[in-house]
Amino acid sequence: MFFIKEYNAKKIKEPDNFNNRKRILSSKNKNLIYLLNKRFDWMKKYISKKKIVIELGSGNGCLKKIIHNKNILLTDIIKYPWINKKVDMLSVNLGKKYINKVDVIIINHSLHHCANPYLSLKNASKYLKKNGYILINEPEASFALKFIQILLDDESWSLKVNIFDKRKKIFDPKSPWISNTAVAHLLFNNEKNFLKHFPQYKIIENKLSEFLIFLNSGGVNSEFFHIKLNLFFLRLLDVLDKVLICLFPSIFALNRKIILQKKNK
Repeated sequence: MFFIKEYNAKKIKEPDNFNNRKRILSSKNKNLIYLLNKRFDWMKKYISKKKIVIELGSGNGCLKKIIHNKNILLTDIIKYPWINKKVDMLSVNLGKKYINKVDVIIINHSLHHCANPYLSLKNASKYLKKNGYILINEPEASFALKFIQILLDDESWSLKVNIFDKRKKIFDPKSPWISNTAVAHLLFNNEKNFLKHFPQYKIIENKLSEFLIFLNSGGVNSEFFHIKLNLFFLRLLDVLDKVLICLFPSIFALNRKIILQKKNK
């Protein structure tokens, strides 16, 4: 399984964003709260005092509540009641008034649902200010993630696609829930190759994270069994995750965190 290059889930699973939103916002699950804080707390210093912050692919829209910032503009291809603006992540059609005006763009576990992530990042750059940021969390195509996806028949991945082909979609975008969870690995595992194709960006950070703190979180887009832990043991799991991922990143890492900055040129 470690060497499997491609897997196609038999069924496309659409998350229940209405119930997931309600569950997350009212959650008393310390495990889940710890995971979400780990995913989003680092973003606060980049969006503090910024005027225009836009999230692409907001889904259940909980980001604004989790990091307590009312100024974030939530966008998605589906116009849920909490979504501020309908935006296709492929074209990033924000409108002329946002060109070279956006301080920060956030992409949280949604880029792998885009049929051409290359075009998405290219199109996003024209809206960013000089020195503006793109803050990304994405699944990492490790052995553990592949195993979970096969076991649960959850999402698809392919390491065979040419992620830097701007003319070809990596899957048929007939549904917003079709995905390739290898997108982040293909884009960012080789930083030199990424920067060759995206000379307008600098990579500020490219870091792998999350194993046990995700597996025992109780679920973000779906609810599953977990062992309730207090803060001490959650921090202990987090330390163990860091050790495992440091020693065996291709086996254990379930998340990739990327910070891109648009060059001041």
